[in-house]
Amino acid sequence: MNKKMVTIIAALAMCTAIAGCTENDTASSSKAETTTTTTAAAESAAPVESTADESSADSTSTNAGTTDYDVDGDFRAFEQMKDKYEGNYLANLTGQMSNNGTKYAICIKDGKAYQALTVQGMKSYTVCPGDGKLYNVSEGTTTYSIEDDDGNQWKSADILFGATLDFDHAYIDTTTNVVQEYYNLDSSVSGGEGQIVYGFDGATYDLKQVVLLPEGADESSAVYFTVDSMGEADDSLLAVPDLSAYTKE
Repeated sequence: MNKKMVTIIAALAMCTAIAGCTENDTASSSKAETTTTTTAAAESAAPVESTADESSADSTSTNAGTTDYDVDGDFRAFEQMKDKYEGNYLANLTGQMSNNGTKYAICIKDGKAYQALTVQGMKSYTVCPGDGKLYNVSEGTTTYSIEDDDGNQWKSADILFGATLDFDHAYIDTTTNVVQEYYNLDSSVSGGEGQIVYGFDGATYDLKQVVLLPEGADESSAVYFTVDSMGEADDSLLAVPDLSAYTKE
């Protein structure tokens, strides 16, 4: 199977090549609509629990109380997050629902990218270090492959900002005090048209949850992630990996 820096929907929603999954794992590529079923899918997500440690840049408070967020106002929590982290962040996510327990790490900085996926203790990752190559590494099989990089592969790894287009609408989950903002996806980057939903703490506007919604998604096909931690990029993850203990495929 051709391993590469996979698209946002393919990498996170469907667990493709860098995870060591089978070739039958494919991404959705249909266009999103703001429908009742789409809205219900994200709005029915399980309550978000804070799992980050005290060193996390975000996710340091629990959901409680009533938010002052105005769904019809001008303030958008996504824009605040974008000002702080776009182009320089390390996010650690945990899958929920259909991808329950799967660990994801995405690191973006200066046109470089790192994606890691850990399933049942088996870790695979891809590094785009900006040297014209992509390094695909499987710790489970101790193998690696190297491919050419066209210079734009890092954009597909940028789950938080790389494919986000215009704002659609916002919703407040009063049970968990989570503000959910819906944005349309750029299919040329994401690999499939749809929507991405950001769930923010209603008191602090720290990012708590990310939901991917392919076209017409219901609860069974929407893909949920809780945000364990988020901070600035780790430069060590973006370097050419040491492959001395690995076998080239």
